[in-house]
Amino acid sequence: MRYPLIIACSLIAALALGGCGKGDKGDKGDKGDPGPVGAAGPAGPQGPQGAPGKDGRDGISPPQQFRVVRSASDGGMAKPAMCDVDEVLVSATCLTKTGSNNEAPKTLGDNGASCDSQSGQTEAPQAVILCAKR
Repeated sequence: MRYPLIIACSLIAALALGGCGKGDKGDKGDKGDPGPVGAAGPAGPQGPQGAPGKDGRDGISPPQQFRVVRSASDGGMAKPAMCDVDEVLVSATCLTKTGSNNEAPKTLGDNGASCDSQSGQTEAPQAVILCAKR
């Protein structure tokens, strides 16, 4: 008989307490202080490569202002050394395999030079030129 009395009291207490807290809502409280900064997250994926720069090669570095060009030989005949169309010849010299440069080069317009064989030479000297951007 005790159990029905305990159950009845529990029900009455639950109903009484259930009605509590149904009053008017209070005002909102003040904002709290920010919490501590958390640890950094992992790095994201690498982005795509950017477009080439205005004056650079592949957006990496500016173009070279000077370029050295050496002539090639074809069966004992030396081909002229030539600058590109957007370059101009700055300097030219003729070199032999022994390192002598006692011959003057023949310029070909403003962007090339050649060297002719002298009597007694087995190979034509190599023309070495310095080209610069126009």
